[in-house]
Amino acid sequence: MSLPKISVISIIYQVAPYVEKCIQSLCAQTYENLEIVLVVGTDADGKDDGCLAIAERYAENDERIKVVQILAAGTGDARNLGLAAAEGEYIGWVDGDDWAEPDMFEKLYDAINYSGADIAVCGKIAEYPDRSVPDEQRSMRNLTGRDACKMILDGSGFFFHCWDKLFKASLFEGNPFPTKGQLEDRYVIGRILTNVDSVVYTTTPLYHFRRRNDSISHTAVSAEENTKADEAFCEIVSERYPELKPYCEVFLTYDHITCIQVQLLNDTYSKKNAEKHIKYVRKHARSVLEGDIANRNTKIKIRIVQAYPAALKLITRKQ
Repeated sequence: MSLPKISVISIIYQVAPYVEKCIQSLCAQTYENLEIVLVVGTDADGKDDGCLAIAERYAENDERIKVVQILAAGTGDARNLGLAAAEGEYIGWVDGDDWAEPDMFEKLYDAINYSGADIAVCGKIAEYPDRSVPDEQRSMRNLTGRDACKMILDGSGFFFHCWDKLFKASLFEGNPFPTKGQLEDRYVIGRILTNVDSVVYTTTPLYHFRRRNDSISHTAVSAEENTKADEAFCEIVSERYPELKPYCEVFLTYDHITCIQVQLLNDTYSKKNAEKHIKYVRKHARSVLEGDIANRNTKIKIRIVQAYPAALKLITRKQ
């Protein structure tokens, strides 16, 4: 009996120094029935930094590769275009500046096949310029949708990313990625996780995540977008799993503290800019401080925000 097709989608834009390693890692996958969809972003005039030519060169030598060009659009548009081109029963994602272990998708499929889960998740190796840091490896776990949501809220395992997961393709039906703003994966993966029956989680590090200093995740705009997306996620979780409301409260309190810290780090902090974040933290301070969910570090930061928010700058600079 033939294996179901897995479509691995890679969103590629302005990553010419890294993209060959990404594509090579996909071509080297040990899973037999694989489709590789390379969605390459170019400027409005069709020009790019060389990624399109690289992708097309690999496609000439590997019939599994589809190259899809998208002009001057956001990541959400690119993800939707990749899904439209994909024909597999399962969907995986690898960012254009990252790479995968050769057996990543074979192991993720085996985990789904063994457990009957809707999603399989693996561990990662954080790739810094001077070192590699793999996730701690633990036993495989079978999680309910509620368990998966709680894991995200308490920071005890995986997160909203597309790239460390293998999904049943049907999960994306009726769940398009938003085409405005940033962090489109948080909205879609958050919605999906609140509606699945089961997730299998293997912490085996199979995905290489490149930590780049120019990453958008370091910007103040991103911190604000994070908070908006997490508020949408917590609204769904609180309705579906009311017992997780205290975890949502701690999760969002930490988000608002992070927004203040990022403002301080980027020298954009002012009482006006930080007002809504300070208000949220102070409103929820008592509940979070009296509970046993938040860790010591978060509670210390809450007390600083209560007393003198600008003092967070000292902690932020150290971090």
